Amino acid sequence: MALGPRIEISQTQRLSMTPQLRQAISLLQMTNAELADHINEEIEKNPLLEPVEPEPLDDSPAPLSEAAPRSSTEPVSSISSTVSLENSDSFDPFENIEDKKSLHDFLRDQIHISERSPARAAIALVLIDELDEHGWLTAPMFEIADRLGVPQAAVEGALEALQACDPVGVAARNLQECLEIQLKDAGVFTPLMQVLTANLDVLGDNNLPKLEAFADVSRDTLNDAITVLRQLNPRPAANFNNDIVQIAVTDVTVTSSAVGGWSVELNTDALPNVLVNEKYYSEITKNGSEVSEFVAECHANARFLVKAMDQRAKTILRVATVIVRHQNRFFDEGINGLRPLTLSTIAKELGIHESTVSRVTNGKYLYCQRGTFELRFFFVQGIDRNDGGNAIAAPVVREKIRKLVADELPDKVLSDEKIAKTLQEDGVDVARRTVAKYREAMGIPSSSRRRRKHI
Repeated sequence: MALGPRIEISQTQRLSMTPQLRQAISLLQMTNAELADHINEEIEKNPLLEPVEPEPLDDSPAPLSEAAPRSSTEPVSSISSTVSLENSDSFDPFENIEDKKSLHDFLRDQIHISERSPARAAIALVLIDELDEHGWLTAPMFEIADRLGVPQAAVEGALEALQACDPVGVAARNLQECLEIQLKDAGVFTPLMQVLTANLDVLGDNNLPKLEAFADVSRDTLNDAITVLRQLNPRPAANFNNDIVQIAVTDVTVTSSAVGGWSVELNTDALPNVLVNEKYYSEITKNGSEVSEFVAECHANARFLVKAMDQRAKTILRVATVIVRHQNRFFDEGINGLRPLTLSTIAKELGIHESTVSRVTNGKYLYCQRGTFELRFFFVQGIDRNDGGNAIAAPVVREKIRKLVADELPDKVLSDEKIAKTLQEDGVDVARRTVAKYREAMGIPSSSRRRRKHI
């Protein structure tokens, strides 16, 4: 074939996201408070949108609800298909939000600026939501990877990006890592400091002779290093804490159904409601073509927004209903009733993408007789059994470990190896390393440290 310039025609298929699709996806992942804020902004920009005042309680329509049976083999029956997107004047979702930027917002801004990889940034944003009040990441890496459906190496890479943010020490998985991050940032992570951070339990017991032997240094040098270590901040999020209580507004409510099973209802009182002013649209379009073109665009955007909000409510209800059906034993038995569940299981059952399920469950809350839980709480990793039975949920295994440690005798402290052997005898196929990970995630000290406390 001769070389040279030429014109060719080729046919390709490409999927592109329209502005409306982007808005629908954005609405789906918003919390109720974020949605209310977004709707208020849209009302200010669009003259055809107007808020709807809530009707008196006696005249309000029935909430959108579905029934989830106690047995996952029974079909889900629809009790009502009426959608009411109302906002309650009795509760202002922003009344308890302080103007000061939160730790999560501060970290999100840094990730958006510093991280060039969209995939890593997306995982890092998920990790930000996992941080506790101290700024630590307590959820195990493999559980987050399993929930997101990505390799654990990808989660660890995103964690490195997050740990590079300010405040220094944020997103550490334990006290040792928190201190080491700060020491490395200050350029003083010496071999002596490495010995101290690796033996924090010995330092906590003030066993200086033992530390001297480990580090092979003089007492004065050791004291100087301890002084530096004690100047570090074990709680990186302390400066972001405040006394204002953030209220989690529930998106769905689970109650016992009169016909058996569980009834899942959408909390319509927490949702804003808007309508399209069709009368005003008809009147305004009679005036010149330029005005009509602008109003026609506002009209299309307003109608799509109302439709997207309606679809968002239905999607949340559908996902929550299937979750309740799979985890129905939890509402009867508590934590021991949890079953292994993944995003892909819900996605396949509903015929939607896993990313949609992830957006729906992130920041959405369920209220039941046992308390308020984020929807993603019900997605748990499964651990195989060695007796041929069904896999057991990871939180159930953690609860078994917690109970074994709580019931141990002072003169018979259980090692991780012994706990793993006990669980294996109970049919749970778990390794010692897994026991150690779960124990650390629950903040339970090692067997040697627990043994010293009994002396």
